[in-house]
Amino acid sequence: MDLFSKKDPTKDEYIIAHSLIMLGMKKIGQEKVDKIVKSDDIKNVLKEFWGNFNQMFIFVNQVSADNVQFMTETPSLDKIKRKMIMVVKTRQMKAEEFLDANAHKDIMMMEMNRSILENLFLVCQEVFMPVLGNPHNLIGLSDLVSKDLMDKFHNFMAHTYVTLGQVKGRTLLPLPPADVTSSEKTSSKDKAHILEGAIITWTKQIKNVLKQDPESALKGDKHPDPLTEIEFWKNKSENLNAICDQLNSERIKKVLKFLE
Repeated sequence: MDLFSKKDPTKDEYIIAHSLIMLGMKKIGQEKVDKIVKSDDIKNVLKEFWGNFNQMFIFVNQVSADNVQFMTETPSLDKIKRKMIMVVKTRQMKAEEFLDANAHKDIMMMEMNRSILENLFLVCQEVFMPVLGNPHNLIGLSDLVSKDLMDKFHNFMAHTYVTLGQVKGRTLLPLPPADVTSSEKTSSKDKAHILEGAIITWTKQIKNVLKQDPESALKGDKHPDPLTEIEFWKNKSENLNAICDQLNSERIKKVLKFLE
């Protein structure tokens, strides 16, 4: 029977089928699909995944046009050719509690690419942010705990965004939550505090960029030539232009207008 049209797949078949679909391998042929399903290496990884209480995720990597590799350890970047699938348990349970019929509820699958930090930031922004921002998911938590949770989450996202920029050699200004100025639950004093905190962060970032000078290259063991200084000013110019573009964006203008 075709794995992709099977009505009652096992939890292993469910993971394999959806991994192949997400990797664009649905048309590789029944014989090759059967070979993947019967692979002892894949069976062992899936057995570890379901059976080990602390094994919360596995990775699925496309190694060729018609084959995949399942791994329990986080892969290095050089092993990711295009994209990779991460399979995560939605909750910790004993092996016998994971039922075939509940596979779609017991796991979550997401794509990963070589840009790990971009992937992390997007998942936080598009997945975890809406989940944490839904008041139904905060039932049972006090306002103080809910506020502390969201503050720490926004702080984590801001640091991730800044780090993402540093990896690219650019200064990215972390924006405050989009709903800060429009939220009725947040007092004007708290709104001002959050937005002022964002501006203080931006000021520090911009000052660090302005303080950079080409003489720093002379302090190391390298032996810079005139082209090194030209490259330095070229990069600094592009970075400052990128900062100006961000400062002229509607989101930042909205922050400044609110504070005024």
